[in-house]
Amino acid sequence: MKIMRSGITFGILAGLLTFLFGGWSVAIIGSLMGVGLGMGLGNGLERKDPLKIAKDVAPTALVAGAILTLLSLYQNGFVQDAIGKQPAQLNVVIFGNLFGFLGAVIFTTLLAGLHGLPEKEELKWKMILLALLVVAFPFIDKLTALRWTAQIIFALIFVILGLGLNIVVGYAGLLDLGYAAFFAIGAYTTGMLSSPVHGIHINFWIVIWIAAGMAAIWGFMLGAPTLPLRGDYLAIVTLGFGEIVPVLFRNLIDITIKEPLTCWILPMFRIKTSCIILVEHYDLTLGEKGISPIGRPSLPLIGEFESSNPITWYFLIIAIILLSVFVIRRLRDSRLGRSWMAIREDELAAAQMGIDPVKTKLAAFALGATFSGFAGAFYAAYISGIFPSVFEFSTSIIILCVVILGGIGNINGVIVGGLVLMMADRLFLPALKDFLASLLTHTVLPSISNPVVQLAVKDNTNPILYRFLLFGLTLVIMMAVRPEGMIPNAQVRAELHPDDEPVIEAETPMTKKAIKG
Repeated sequence: MKIMRSGITFGILAGLLTFLFGGWSVAIIGSLMGVGLGMGLGNGLERKDPLKIAKDVAPTALVAGAILTLLSLYQNGFVQDAIGKQPAQLNVVIFGNLFGFLGAVIFTTLLAGLHGLPEKEELKWKMILLALLVVAFPFIDKLTALRWTAQIIFALIFVILGLGLNIVVGYAGLLDLGYAAFFAIGAYTTGMLSSPVHGIHINFWIVIWIAAGMAAIWGFMLGAPTLPLRGDYLAIVTLGFGEIVPVLFRNLIDITIKEPLTCWILPMFRIKTSCIILVEHYDLTLGEKGISPIGRPSLPLIGEFESSNPITWYFLIIAIILLSVFVIRRLRDSRLGRSWMAIREDELAAAQMGIDPVKTKLAAFALGATFSGFAGAFYAAYISGIFPSVFEFSTSIIILCVVILGGIGNINGVIVGGLVLMMADRLFLPALKDFLASLLTHTVLPSISNPVVQLAVKDNTNPILYRFLLFGLTLVIMMAVRPEGMIPNAQVRAELHPDDEPVIEAETPMTKKAIKG
């Protein structure tokens, strides 16, 4: 019964999403629903024969797929008329709903059935299936003309940022509220070194490493004065750093650098000499105008990456994420990673065991900032421009929300949290805005005679205006219902739910030993 309720819930939610997007979206939404439902159902079942599990979840998969299809057909037949839009063509309706239904049923039964394999085999086949979906997505998106790939790219940028912040907050336990500053440093480094505005054009494949290195240096410099601080005091200092950096980039528009010997030291001793000016009235960051254009990467067979072709950018950021995940996993399982976690649990006890808190904290800040530098370099090249308003305090909070929502200290959780939160922001809310605007225009607004009230209703039903309210409400609900996050770290889950059965993650051998022991 519980399994069937899950299928009905997933089917209804997925079907309602088709109201916002329509057309071919049912095919992709159905497949994604099948992946989520299959993994959720599989993890809640006993490990037994895969065919037996698939047979047990097949009715649930069929019900979920049927609900999705019915709601999608209702959307095309009735909702489209209500919002003043033309229904989709018959071939789109037939094939879109067919692929959506099959995707929901096949992926649900397949991923649930994989839970019957041995643990290593299950993980291997899930990774293969996930890789196939990741590779196929941009081509399917292009074929269906949904144009979701560009928004996915922005979500993946925040995934990288979340992975970097997870080192500082999740592993080392250091609350950083100014992480967007390193994002800005990576982006502005890329802009200064590869923009024709400054007459410098270093290849992107070199600049991205320089940007990461600059972010790491500034992470080290931020970490140095915060070593004696903990808790709220550390958060306040990092918050101040995050506020200073955007202001600095706004104001570096009139730089004059004088040689100190000839301009200050010799005149103090009344030695007359001409002052040597190294830089005079130099505009480094172009203030609010930002730096644009910025050089983009290129490859021999592909040529220069263009914004009109998001597929190349998509695979580039996927490659950066894979590299980041590999490096972070190695760091987490290393001696340094264990030192971070010891510092997080009890800094005094860790110091007594021989761990150097100074080096450990500085390494966390520097390495965490490095991945933000990668994200900043990619972001600057992708939009071919950088502006200081992008790196406000709200950006740091959104990155922190990604880590908390997904599951603090868990790499997989951060990836899922970043995708869910940013796709809600970049894809769901704009679609909901258009849907509500069309619905009001053809239903409520014509019945309102007062133009002032009509304008007020129209302006205040824009959900994008309430995006931070929705983010805050989501966090409040998560903290009340599931404080460990969507995909929690095993240790955090054990601390928050000590009466539950221990759940062993397929993350680290160290975690497994700790739980078993």
